[in-house]
Amino acid sequence: MENFDHISIENISKKDFLMILQALEYTGEQTSIQEFLDLKDDLIQQLTDLSEVSVEELFSNMQDS
Repeated sequence: MENFDHISIENISKKDFLMILQALEYTGEQTSIQEFLDLKDDLIQQLTDLSEVSVEELFSNMQDS
């Protein structure tokens, strides 16, 4: 198996990515494991930085798909 440090999300649909973010939030809230919420926040921050849009615009765009 090949080792890798990074993965690409370019083949994940907006709908699926939104579901991943919602699952991380739900899991973090239900288990009180902060790392799930931190990962969700990190992913959102990276996406908003890359796309140069606000969090609100990002979620609006994902939900419209």
